[in-house]
Amino acid sequence: MSSTSQSSSVVPSRRTTTVLLAVVGAVVAAYVAIWLVGLDLATRPPLPARIQSDATTGIISLLGDLTARLAALGTLGVLSAVVGFTARNEDHTLTDAGQRLLPWAGRLGQVWFAASVLNTFANPAYVNGVPIHTTMRPDAWWTFLWSSPSGLAWLTSALIALAIVVASYASRHWASTLIGLVAGVIALAFVSVTGNVTVGLNHDWATDAAVALTFTAVPLMTAALGAWLGGSPASAMRYQRLVPPLLVVAVAGHAVVAWQQLAGVPLNATPYGLWTIAIFVILGLFALSWAVRQFVGGRTAGSIGRDVVLSVAYVACLTAENHIPTPRFLEPQSIMVNYLGYEVTVAPTIEKLVTFARPNLLWVAVVVFALGAYLAGVLRARSLGRRWPIGRTIAWAAAWLLTLFLAVTGLWEYSTVQYSWHMVVHMTVNMLVPVLGVLGAPLSLVRAASTPGEDHVSLGDALDSLESHRLWQTLTSPPVAWLMYVGSLFAVYFTPAFSWLMKYHWAHQLMLIFFMMTGYFFFTMIIGADRTSKQLPHLLKLALVISIMPFHAVFAVGILSSQTLLGATFYETIEVPWLADHAALMADQNIAGQASWFLGEVPLFVVIAALAAQWFRSDSREASTIDDAVDSGHDDSFDAYNDMLAELAKRDEQRAREATLKRFEP
Repeated sequence: MSSTSQSSSVVPSRRTTTVLLAVVGAVVAAYVAIWLVGLDLATRPPLPARIQSDATTGIISLLGDLTARLAALGTLGVLSAVVGFTARNEDHTLTDAGQRLLPWAGRLGQVWFAASVLNTFANPAYVNGVPIHTTMRPDAWWTFLWSSPSGLAWLTSALIALAIVVASYASRHWASTLIGLVAGVIALAFVSVTGNVTVGLNHDWATDAAVALTFTAVPLMTAALGAWLGGSPASAMRYQRLVPPLLVVAVAGHAVVAWQQLAGVPLNATPYGLWTIAIFVILGLFALSWAVRQFVGGRTAGSIGRDVVLSVAYVACLTAENHIPTPRFLEPQSIMVNYLGYEVTVAPTIEKLVTFARPNLLWVAVVVFALGAYLAGVLRARSLGRRWPIGRTIAWAAAWLLTLFLAVTGLWEYSTVQYSWHMVVHMTVNMLVPVLGVLGAPLSLVRAASTPGEDHVSLGDALDSLESHRLWQTLTSPPVAWLMYVGSLFAVYFTPAFSWLMKYHWAHQLMLIFFMMTGYFFFTMIIGADRTSKQLPHLLKLALVISIMPFHAVFAVGILSSQTLLGATFYETIEVPWLADHAALMADQNIAGQASWFLGEVPLFVVIAALAAQWFRSDSREASTIDDAVDSGHDDSFDAYNDMLAELAKRDEQRAREATLKRFEP
């Protein structure tokens, strides 16, 4: 869509003075409140067996945290305005309106980057109870980061902020803005899951809830800023439709986190509880603001200004909540609870493995979203008069129902404490689930369910832009997809990374998501029903499948033949009762190797069978197309070929006649 069709309202001059003053006032009030929180924390006694940081370190950590979150909100809000509330040109570049907005993302991103870098020093110092100058020594900085996942989260935040700054000034591709927006939300999710939610009983559920609330609260508030910057009634209407589902999930996520962190203590009995009440009040005001627009009127971009002010208040409360020790810190916990969030004390049986057990909440939420979004897409496509094959729906449903089975039965629970069951779950997520998922053709469904947008980018257009971006083309290219799929197994399981990842619930979840994505990228090339821009020949697809078989075998043999315990630091520390000694752990590792071999090879034969069927159907369609063209007279290549053969036959016959005559000549 050309820039001429873009509303001229998408410029900073549309900001009303009233909203600007309210935002500035909210920011000032936020800094004052956070400063007071720092002073209050300095006067409180330290937690049992924990060193309390000095007042200066605590205040710097609080102010740095608030600055980074506010700058991130502003940066992602501008990106949201470009992605969700403006159009793009036909060549996937930004319109004039988008280009006028994007430099603001670069400016705010620089503040985000600087504050995040500061937090890589201040946050580990605050968490470990040492003065901030201790972490500023070059030899100590990385040590503190490695021992404090929250510090690593802020380092990731800094790197992503820097990438957004560079892209804001160097790229005009629409998909670069989308990638920056998604990466920014992921960075804030990393910060969220490495805070207080990692402590104590049931912290696995609290961590999953923190992911859910971040992936809804952050888009909600950045969309509020984006719609306000968009400045058109259409922008306000699109934002209005987003609010209810995002707000409901955010409230539910905060409720789970509060339940876990309070450990049975009443909300109004602790400072943490009071800040939690403030968060729920702010989210309630979001709902009230939506209701006023919905039922009273005033669905204009200006009316969204109050949501922007509420977003600033929400960020301030979140910063305070993240620094205040919660009642959960006072509860005793075992080593297993410290790592997992729960205890597993009974050996697995078939009944325990296949019946309902402790669920993986994040995967349950992902399954519900994947199935719900797919069903909505199918219904939307049919309403547009576009047929959707039932086989694809069955394949997609099978993939996610299998994931749901893994997430709610004992397989998930025991996979977190026993290596053999971990490999069963891992290989299923890495092999079988992606194979079924790619047969569901989700990208094709996005296009089938989309219609072009006049003043914004539709999902189908967004997908086209993303597939034209160099980063996407690189990640989905055959060499990179092959290397990620094969190399990730060895990079994780035969290095110290495995023990480190298993120690944290969020890291274990990240590992599984990564393995699922690498499987999806690889099998999309091989048997994916989606038609991508780069279709490989079937012979090359077969070669790629065959090429990974030896590596899967080598991986399994490596586990079977290893004389050392993989993940020893983790498995020996949690002290699983039925795997109490080294010999039992090594025997379980042997079973893990056998499971890896079987579950790694058998699905590949299924893939080869599916590829052969697709190859046969492709050749049959091509042959049928050629026959139809010949019969209709549109393709005379066969006639020309037959004429050529007839001409060659005549020449051969003439030469034979001449040779016969020469034999009878005197």
